[in-house]
Amino acid sequence: MGLGSVLVGGFSGLSIQFMSNAIRKVPLSREPWNHVGMFILGCWAGNQYCKVEEQLVDDINELRAERGMPPMIVTKGWIKYSNP
Repeated sequence: MGLGSVLVGGFSGLSIQFMSNAIRKVPLSREPWNHVGMFILGCWAGNQYCKVEEQLVDDINELRAERGMPPMIVTKGWIKYSNP
């Protein structure tokens, strides 16, 4: 899911820059370095999303262990949980 989330984040950043130019009614390709910068920023945000998601699942498993509940286990769904 790492490469997919990085690309989704990158294209989200790129589309934000296009939308910003469209709202300001300037040419969409104006200042192309901003497009590259927003793509890179979006890639970074997509990468961080995976790390934050893993950390949240680990925190949830710690809380569940303190309360005597079974941990979240690997599923076949979109979000993959870490093995206990």
